[in-house]
Amino acid sequence: MATGLNTKNAPSPSVVLPHFAYAALMFLVSSIIMLLAASKLTLPYHLNPEMLALTHSMVLGFITMIIFGSLYQLIPVVMEVKLFSEMLARITFYLFGTGVIILVVSFWEATFDNSQNWLWFEVSGTLILVAVILFAINTLKSAARSERMDMGNIFIITAIIYLLLTVSIAIILIINFARPFIPVSTIDLLKMHINLGITGWFLFLVIGVSSKLMPMFLIIHKLPEYLLKYTYYLLNTGIILLVGTFYFYPHSWAIIVASTPVFVGIGLFLRFNFYAFKHRFRKNLDVGMKLSKSAFIILAFILLLGLFAVISPRFTADFQYRIDIAFVMSIIFGFLSALILGQTYKTLPFIVWLQKYQTKVGKQKIPLPQELYSNRIASIHNQTFLVAFVFLITGELADQVWLIQSAAALFIITAALYNYNVFKIVFHKEKITNNE
Repeated sequence: MATGLNTKNAPSPSVVLPHFAYAALMFLVSSIIMLLAASKLTLPYHLNPEMLALTHSMVLGFITMIIFGSLYQLIPVVMEVKLFSEMLARITFYLFGTGVIILVVSFWEATFDNSQNWLWFEVSGTLILVAVILFAINTLKSAARSERMDMGNIFIITAIIYLLLTVSIAIILIINFARPFIPVSTIDLLKMHINLGITGWFLFLVIGVSSKLMPMFLIIHKLPEYLLKYTYYLLNTGIILLVGTFYFYPHSWAIIVASTPVFVGIGLFLRFNFYAFKHRFRKNLDVGMKLSKSAFIILAFILLLGLFAVISPRFTADFQYRIDIAFVMSIIFGFLSALILGQTYKTLPFIVWLQKYQTKVGKQKIPLPQELYSNRIASIHNQTFLVAFVFLITGELADQVWLIQSAAALFIITAALYNYNVFKIVFHKEKITNNE
């Protein structure tokens, strides 16, 4: 966020702040799960309970929850509309938060055999699906009121639609686990789910939001918008081709062809960001933008790792499953987490500052948004995060449990320090000095 934005449409902080608090706690919970499940994260198959509990606690509990809260703030501010319903947003928070906890516990205790009880999966799936539908109604109805429909807004709206499809596929997966009825392998259905979630929901959202905020945070007035248009069409084409390929013809050469537009689209998005950072007027990056910059560097690495995951060259056949897992982990614990951690310091302090001090600007001496948290703590957890990420990916690729355990310990430190700053901001008390 930035003080140059029109904030008159911003929702009540009581709508937004619980999302950040819940997400911060789930990041800590996820890090603890990683430590407890480290020995199960190198198994040569994807569908083990510990892996699913870990990925869903991060993807839903940390990343998606914080995105929900951010969009409730961002859509009214950048699209210049009121949030359709703050009450609906509060209901969505409780439904989604409860559903995620039940789902993570259900995955952790799952056996996936004939004795498996699917009741709590169905309960959690229903809660999450209803929450996502309510979220989509709330945000899409809000966006529909906007008279500004640039590429950033289009990316955000499309991302919300992909979220609905992602959760729908997840529900179908759960039903198909319990009562098989789809003539497609579970792994191919899972790949459809991951493709819609990561490329459709997360990547579209990241592109849409960054195209809005990048010019303000970096102070750059003219960006190559045409790259975003090409990226939009390429990513949509790739997603549609991949979903069709996984369902109808999941052969390696077809997957490579279908993936090509996605890789090209991501490449154009990286070029867009490279241009933004190269031509910025604000040369000194704050702690939030440093981590955001690291996120895009990680994305370039993911692009390379993704090529190996998709092409599956013959010389990687003996450890291809490690590449596949490292690829997904690098997206969740690398790119998306780095971006979330970094952008927290660009959004959350401003939201609280807006509530506490907006009406006092020019009348009294007030703190700046960046003074609401400890910059030193943020700098330390940025370093522990990056080392943890390197340990995690190296551990997955080298099949070394001790490296994953080391990564988990560092992620716990990162999450604890991040929680300290988040709750320091959320519970900030007014500090005002009368002007003399």
